[in-house]
Amino acid sequence: MSAIIRFENVHFTYPDNDKESLTGIDLEIEEGSFVAVLGHNGSGKSTLAKHMNVILTPTEGRVLVDGLDTADENNLLEVRHRVGMVFQNPDNQIVANVVEDDVAFAPENLGVPPEEIRRRVDEALKQVGMYELRLHAPHLLSGGQKQRVAIAGVIAMRPRIVVLDEPTAMLDPQGRREVVSTITRLCREKGMTVVLITHHMEECIGADRLLIMSEGAIAADGSPEDVFSQVELMQREGLDVPETTQLLYDLNRQGCDLPLGILDIDACAERVAQLLRAQ
Repeated sequence: MSAIIRFENVHFTYPDNDKESLTGIDLEIEEGSFVAVLGHNGSGKSTLAKHMNVILTPTEGRVLVDGLDTADENNLLEVRHRVGMVFQNPDNQIVANVVEDDVAFAPENLGVPPEEIRRRVDEALKQVGMYELRLHAPHLLSGGQKQRVAIAGVIAMRPRIVVLDEPTAMLDPQGRREVVSTITRLCREKGMTVVLITHHMEECIGADRLLIMSEGAIAADGSPEDVFSQVELMQREGLDVPETTQLLYDLNRQGCDLPLGILDIDACAERVAQLLRAQ
């Protein structure tokens, strides 16, 4: 696969801050992949996300989205057509009093013909599992349902990339599961490139790739299995690892020799059972 997003030595400093928020990022994100970005508050992960949709542009270096330089003002609309953004608070993205009207809002403003808008709205709501609630008032929905409506509003614009900046931060565990399941399905079934910014470890397990941000730099980059296996690094960053990884790590400290990259609970239980049977 080819890279659809490319960061080339990207530095960024906010105007009111002397400290760099991004410190020379080199990164390629492949088309159709699901990339999770994990880090503590202030690590630079949200700043990274905002460079993908031209909310921010580099102080130094460049960001290319589908070959378009985000620093070129002539590319602004084209980049934002390619990259949809979903933020923490769904209430800030919902603008209409009926679910389907909200999803139709962005395509209408893009000048999409009415019959095409109808197709896009129905398709987007079905993709996020909200079609049956299309005539409901958004303010009566749960937090997870509101966020799925916000995602539908983005995908009705037909972007190639969806960037979600901590979309589950304000949700309960059920709402978080709904949203993560939705974006995973969009990637796997629709081939959409997904970048998920989060501070919830469990949301990263199903990703193709996991980045750990720290002090404006990428501290780790690999599959979730590989990255979570770096338990000492995760501990230094103040981040949790899956319970399976922690268990295997603790057993290894007691003299066992177990692979740390087992994230599935059943597979972990079987591996530990094999160890016990061998003793």
